[in-house]
Amino acid sequence: MQPNMTMVHQDAALTNISIAFRNQMFIADRIFRNVPVNKKSDLYYTFPKGAWFRDEAGVRGPGSEAPETGYNLGTGTYSCIERAAKHGIPIEIINNADAALQPWDTGVRFATNKVLLSKEKVVSALVCTAANWTSSNNVEALWAPPGETNTFITDMLAAKEAVRKLIGIYPNVLMLEAKTFTKLKQVAEVLERIKYSGTQGAPADVTAQTIAQLFELEEVLIGGAIYSSAKETKAGTDFTAVDLWETNTTKGSAFLFYRPPAPAIEAPAAGYVFNWKGDAGQQSAIAQQDTYRTVRYWWEDAKKRWVVEASEAFDAKAVGADAGYLFYDTIVT
Repeated sequence: MQPNMTMVHQDAALTNISIAFRNQMFIADRIFRNVPVNKKSDLYYTFPKGAWFRDEAGVRGPGSEAPETGYNLGTGTYSCIERAAKHGIPIEIINNADAALQPWDTGVRFATNKVLLSKEKVVSALVCTAANWTSSNNVEALWAPPGETNTFITDMLAAKEAVRKLIGIYPNVLMLEAKTFTKLKQVAEVLERIKYSGTQGAPADVTAQTIAQLFELEEVLIGGAIYSSAKETKAGTDFTAVDLWETNTTKGSAFLFYRPPAPAIEAPAAGYVFNWKGDAGQQSAIAQQDTYRTVRYWWEDAKKRWVVEASEAFDAKAVGADAGYLFYDTIVT
């Protein structure tokens, strides 16, 4: 008698893979420049736009005075709100986990992902609300057709000029919601304009980079992050995907705006994200810390578990309404 398969092998968990799904397309940290601040709330100065654009210099003759000019100052305010998530890891889970599972590292990533998702929702809601921007356009799905009725290029060129006439400089960054970007890959006029950019081994394709080149932009960001609107179920099968980067659900959006190279004095910007290190100097152990976020951990003796907590205190602000142009309902009316 020969041994059978169950005699020579007992099923065990693989050590080189496990399956998990999480957002890989967060862009909130790239849309607006982050401004580190020392206080939870404060103000920033704003200059009246008209003062800088009035033609007030005049001819000065011998012995006469030059025309005197001036400006007023205004202020804007920010108030950082801390967003945090914690995850408990019982010591029994840590000590009994298979090799493919890393409860500690997974806990850090899991808690951090919750904070990143919260920030993505806040920033995307700010960007995709038409009332926050001087200029907006209901595209009425005219970026969806692949043929001559598509208005993507003409709309973009008109928006660039509209922003320039409001702030004196062209916008330099475009955010395209993911479904809108996919539709634009099939637009004949866009394909026609980039058809000579390919090679035999790498045919021309509509990418974020080619769209940036087409409109002389520094960067095109693809808003592909999602969240689940379904309530948690005991079976763990709950999942209803909702795209974050659009004004009206399923209809698509895009946002053309000016982003300065870095936070600066006397410079235009569509928005900033103010970041406050509210936990500086706190005594609990720090597992991971960067300019914007902190992950700390502590032991709970009564529950015999470690707890990891990710947090970030920030305020996303539309500081220059004239520096942004929102397109909404880009692919569905």
